[in-house]
Amino acid sequence: MNKKAKVVALMLCLLLSVEITLAITTNLSMELWDRYTMVRQAGKTQKSAFSLERGYLRLEPTFTDKIKGRFNLDFFASDKYNDGAGIKLKYAYVEFNDIVPIPLSRFSFGMDKTYFGTVYDWTYVTIEKALEDKEKVISSADYGINFTGYIPKGYGEYAISVINGEGYSKAASKVNINPAPVVNLRLIPIPGVSLGGSVLYEKAGFIDTIKTAYDKRMAYTGVARFAFGPLDAWFEYLAQTNGVTTRGEYKETKSQGFMIMPVLRFIRPLDLVLRYDKWDPNSGTANDGWSTLIGGFNWNILFDGQGTPTLFVQTNWQRTMYDDSNKKPLDQIMVQLRWTFGNNLID
Repeated sequence: MNKKAKVVALMLCLLLSVEITLAITTNLSMELWDRYTMVRQAGKTQKSAFSLERGYLRLEPTFTDKIKGRFNLDFFASDKYNDGAGIKLKYAYVEFNDIVPIPLSRFSFGMDKTYFGTVYDWTYVTIEKALEDKEKVISSADYGINFTGYIPKGYGEYAISVINGEGYSKAASKVNINPAPVVNLRLIPIPGVSLGGSVLYEKAGFIDTIKTAYDKRMAYTGVARFAFGPLDAWFEYLAQTNGVTTRGEYKETKSQGFMIMPVLRFIRPLDLVLRYDKWDPNSGTANDGWSTLIGGFNWNILFDGQGTPTLFVQTNWQRTMYDDSNKKPLDQIMVQLRWTFGNNLID
């Protein structure tokens, strides 16, 4: 057993021993993504492989009816390590519900979801990530504090966060000294319609004048969702501005793009998915952007008691087309089996 495996085993043993000592209810669950991927460009196959793209191990203890926790490990196939697999810490937080006199409110401390755009409620209807995660504008999880809640009578939700801003895979010296405040608002004016947006703002001088990669960073998004009958359509506009001072000269770089994703559910076990992304990494540079077209379907085989799929197959064809005419389109074919299971350790 290598050093990393020993550390993981020790952590699990400690968590289980604490759970037994406290006699609290803890849900243990796993989610696995087995995938086949083929990548072709200019008539040549660049990749053809089976892999475990993600393996979540979740521990979710319930201390009281208002205090809960979550701990996630993310296992994945990787050629960066000798054993052909890697591991990341994905979630590690405690949440406190209704501890302030605001109904339906929640406070969390630790590594939680990043409440921005579509990334925090992205369920991977397509195999591809949410736009802000895919284009590396926002990570899906981050260290910090979050105050979230629902607007009464089902009129929406909100989140106010202060996070590191670098995501869950960076820590210590790789984290900017200045934290990143994030505000998210999603309104539901009528059933089936959601409208909202998010803003992240990070600036040198919030705590200290010392900067890392930039003086100022601002990311913002607008989101709309329309769900009526068999149609569930998502729309998102995303932009980011980075300001950097070099040799006394301040310059800003703006990147922007959008996503359109309609999902059709005519038959309960089958979801038909179409998605189109457009991204420009630098609006001041010509022909450096790309667009992505995704088509496919999800075949939901098994469901849990709440109607959530627990075993399903995803099939996606994905083509990336470049503004630079000298770059040939990149095609990906992905077939993925996702399956989840879990149970309470103490009930």
